[in-house]
Amino acid sequence: MAQIGWTLLPRLAGALVLTAFAVQAAGPRICIVTDMEGVGGVNSWDEQVTPGQRRFEESRRLLTGEVNAAIAGAFDAGASRVVVWDGHNSSRTFSIDELDPRSELLQGGRARGNYHFSSKLYDGIMFVGQHSMAGTRNGLLAHTQSREMRSVTINGKPVGEMGQVAAIGGYFDIPVIFLSGDQAACDEMRAQQPGAEVAAVKRMVGTGSSLSLSHTRAKELIRTGARRAVERVAEFKPWKIEGPVEMRFEWLPSKDPQKPTPAPKSYKGTTVLEAYEQWLGKAVFE
Repeated sequence: MAQIGWTLLPRLAGALVLTAFAVQAAGPRICIVTDMEGVGGVNSWDEQVTPGQRRFEESRRLLTGEVNAAIAGAFDAGASRVVVWDGHNSSRTFSIDELDPRSELLQGGRARGNYHFSSKLYDGIMFVGQHSMAGTRNGLLAHTQSREMRSVTINGKPVGEMGQVAAIGGYFDIPVIFLSGDQAACDEMRAQQPGAEVAAVKRMVGTGSSLSLSHTRAKELIRTGARRAVERVAEFKPWKIEGPVEMRFEWLPSKDPQKPTPAPKSYKGTTVLEAYEQWLGKAVFE
């Protein structure tokens, strides 16, 4: 038996090398997480980000164009798979027939705390249409989960929605590699993941005012940035958070006298995933 085992070892080693080469040759697997408030040309809470509003369909069309640009950039760089996670309006924004046919669309609520991730399921995470966290200076349509939230922290570090996804991605050894959105969101991404590729498609120029690139130029910038990110995917490291982990939520003072301000809440776990499971098992945010 031992002799047979030693005889098979060189063949087994060769098979493992070939398998590893085949996986590498197949190209990176990419997950694109979407939102809408960071899309170029989207500027108004009252008209552009909620179904039924006067300009929502315009916003949806602009978001679709930016996402397709990111998909194209990823495939330009040799990606083997691109999954788009519909992250706005409770995952009810995209129509599958409008997305690049090479991509796949993930819809529906969060899969408990794992954000639909599993160990090394993807080689990189990209954000399209992303906004900065609540309270960000010069953050256009900045918020975290809801406009009522003051802050969310993980072990005392403030995080927005992108940081939360990055934390769970990091737990599963998946790094964030690219973000498109407003300038403040790009700055937040670079602080979180130095060296990440970013595409700033707009910036705040005054209270309630923004300056956006044309949709054509925004798509060009996103496609180029996404391509570079996927080409560099091996350079990026996932964000690993050592346990124990505490997530803390604090709300802004309520503007409704009939609705008191919620007390701060904390969710704890031995890992970041356990803390997320505690949160999502007890709280719901649209």
